[in-house]
Amino acid sequence: MSRVLNAKPGVAIDTRQKVLATLADLGYQEPVRSTRVGVVAIITPELNNPIFPALAQTIEARLARFGLLTMICPVTSDTVNEQEYLDHFLETKAAGVVVVNGRYAATDIGFDAYDPLLRRSIPVVLVNGVTGECPVPAVAVDIARGGEMAVRHLAHMGHTRIGVLAGPRRYTSTLQLLTGYEATMSSLGLPVVDSQVSETLFTLEGGRAGIANLIEAGMTAVICGGDLMALGAIDGLRARDLDTPADMSIVGFDGTELVSYTDPPLTSIRQPVDRMAASVAFLLQNQDSAGTRVHLFQPDLVIGRTTGRVPA
Repeated sequence: MSRVLNAKPGVAIDTRQKVLATLADLGYQEPVRSTRVGVVAIITPELNNPIFPALAQTIEARLARFGLLTMICPVTSDTVNEQEYLDHFLETKAAGVVVVNGRYAATDIGFDAYDPLLRRSIPVVLVNGVTGECPVPAVAVDIARGGEMAVRHLAHMGHTRIGVLAGPRRYTSTLQLLTGYEATMSSLGLPVVDSQVSETLFTLEGGRAGIANLIEAGMTAVICGGDLMALGAIDGLRARDLDTPADMSIVGFDGTELVSYTDPPLTSIRQPVDRMAASVAFLLQNQDSAGTRVHLFQPDLVIGRTTGRVPA
């Protein structure tokens, strides 16, 4: 354990990850030790989706324990874009760059934007939106596994007409969710047709609009690609005088603290944010020995009150 805590060589990456995850679960606080001079940038999408500030804040707290300062850099249509941030932190030679669900999450973009940083020995870690072929050190939740967990939970409650409220298929996260969903539906002998998948935006408005297609398709349960989409879907049901879970069960994805305070509390697939943040901190400070393997974390099912038995 001491070799892991002191970032010594000679410890396998898998072993180091298990030790860090166990320490994170136990609430261990790493000693503050300054390892670099400078600022670590955390580039995130818009901060109105609770999962992004949750990841950014938890990563920031982890890095602070090592004496590292951070700068949270949100990317929206009205602010600086990701490439401009990358160019700035390349010029100023940042101590590291963390990118959460960046442009690379679209299947047609790729990872070339991070090459100049890596060539200048600026550590880069990507968070979510990646596959096993990612050429940059990365941390991700197993979205396909989350899709499987959601299907099995709903099938256990008697649902056979299970739909998906998904983001655009050009995003890796959408494809991973659909992979887990379709494989599990098939393994359980449940039908999968095009009308069971509704593509929309990862927003409240997207969920509100997208649920209409699944109501018309006769779904009794829906898995959403994000918690905001799920809340929008519930609002869309209420606008049609339908209720959850009495008329339709809803499962979200992300499992931030928000889900405990919704009405009713949302059933969701939770990302293990603390353990993922610990892995990000390790990869930033051990880039040379980290390799490019994606550190994949298993999600948890948080059962709220938006899922129930199939309607009679």
